[in-house]
This record gives sequence, structure tokens and C-alpha cells, in this order.
Amino acid sequence: MSNEVETVSNEFSVTYKPSELKINNFAELKAKVQNFSDQYKDLVATDESLAGAKSAKAELNKLVKAIDTERKRIKKEYNEPYNDFKLNIDDLQTILKQTIGPISEQIANIETQQRNERANKVRELINEMAPEYGINPDTIEIEHEWTNKTMSQTKLIRTLKDGFTALKHQQESLELNKKLVDEHCKTKGIDSSGWLSQIDQDTDIKQLLISIDRAVEDKARKEQQKKNEQEYEDAIRKSQQTKVEDKTVDQETGEIVDEEEAIDDDAPSQWTMAFRVTGDFDKLKLLNDFIIKNNISNEMIEPLKELED
Repeated sequence: MSNEVETVSNEFSVTYKPSELKINNFAELKAKVQNFSDQYKDLVATDESLAGAKSAKAELNKLVKAIDTERKRIKKEYNEPYNDFKLNIDDLQTILKQTIGPISEQIANIETQQRNERANKVRELINEMAPEYGINPDTIEIEHEWTNKTMSQTKLIRTLKDGFTALKHQQESLELNKKLVDEHCKTKGIDSSGWLSQIDQDTDIKQLLISIDRAVEDKARKEQQKKNEQEYEDAIRKSQQTKVEDKTVDQETGEIVDEEEAIDDDAPSQWTMAFRVTGDFDKLKLLNDFIIKNNISNEMIEPLKELED
């Protein structure tokens, strides 16, 4: 086949005779053009000479156009041999490209099939290696480079190993960060689910912990503000109420106040305290039963845990 190509190529020859293209008596013509141009070189346009200036401009443009028209005529004639030559070349190339097209398509189909076969082998290798690193194989997308013909088995294994190792470290770091946030939320007595959902590989854990602290402080501040407002309202209401026999009366309206809305001075005030208790399990259970029996409100700060010796 290569001999045939060489034979046809050798028979491809072109006859080309460089043509001469020049302006006859150019020096004389240039001098006349220069002389004609110089006649108007120092022309100054004024209101009085405007018509003459326009006439001079028209004469100069007329000569420019005449010269350019001749250039275009020569160019057209000059290009005609090349244009005919190009049509012949295009005809020859079209014949060859009509045959090349189907061959290229078949080659592409075969190469696609071969790449798919290599991709299947890569997938098998991923399915085999990924679980060893605690990685779900289905989460790994095959990169185009891995299916290249130049990708050897040794290089592919090394590439996958490095990638799986990096992913494993990322997962371990992610789990560690989640555990850290979860424990921090427990110490603050808040639910951690919302904060845990914000964690990914790019999360700044230090900043997230600061945000948690701020949220807790903000919540406590709002609750305290609400409590202060309620105490203030109760104080105002109490100052407006008086006891008449066994009824509570609003001093401003004279209406009897519903007992549920009346401020009871005899109601015991509520107190709170926090402490840590250490003891054997039975005693702690008795304490817990006592708290429940006496309807003492409480919350768990830390879960029950056994002390180490």
C-alpha cells in the first residue's frame, strides 16, 4: 500500500512559471502623481474657498480610485490560474476523504470498544481494592487517563492505592471532626444533628466550634431576656393587684382577676444549681428516684459512666 501511495505521489507534479508583475514606466508615473498631488498640498480650506477645496478633494480621490481599479483588475487576472489550480486540488482531496471517512469511523468504534474493555478491567480492580481502604467502590468514578493504552497495570495500581489512601485519611478526618463536634454539643447541652450536617471536607472545625458557642450564648441571652421581661411584667401586674377577702382585684379596672393570672406571693421561688455526683450505682439510683419522686426538674449534662481505677 505504501508503494502505491509513493507511486501516486511521484506522479503528482505541477507546472508553475513565476509571472512578472510590474508597473511600466513606474518612475515617470510616480513623478506625475507626485506633481499632481503637490498642486493641492498647501491648499487651505476656508469659508470662501470651500467649493474649490471640495473640487480638489474630488480630483485626488478620482485618481486614487482609478489606480485602485487597475490594481483589482490585475489581481483578478493574476489569481485566476491559482483558483483553477485550487479547484483541481480540492477535487483530488474530496475523492480521498470520501474513503477516509468510513475508515475513520470504524477505527473510532474499535478504539471506543477497546477503551470500554479497559474501563471494565479498571472497575474490577477498583471493586477489589477499594474495600481494603474502607471505600465504597460505587463512589469512585473512572478517570479517562486510567483507560489509556499507555496506562500499565503497575502504574494503575499505584495510582489507585495513592487515591484510596488519601480518601481514607479524608474519611477518618471527617469522622474525627464529627465526633469532636458531637461531644462539644453534648457538653453544651444542645442537639448536634444540625451542626453535624454542616461538616464536610472543607469545614473549618475551629470556626464551627466557635459558631456553636456563639449560638449557645445567644440562646441563653435570649432566654434570660425573655425571663427578665416576664418578671418585669409579673411585677407590674402584681403592683396593680390587691386582695379583697379571698379574691384578687385589678386596682385599675376593679375587675376580679382569674386565679390562674393572679401573682401568687406564696408560691415558692424556683432555684437551680449544678453539681457532679460520684458514688456506687445503687446510691445513684436512690438519688435519681428521690429526684423523680419529688418532681424536681433536672437535665443530664453528661451520661452515667464508670470511673477508671
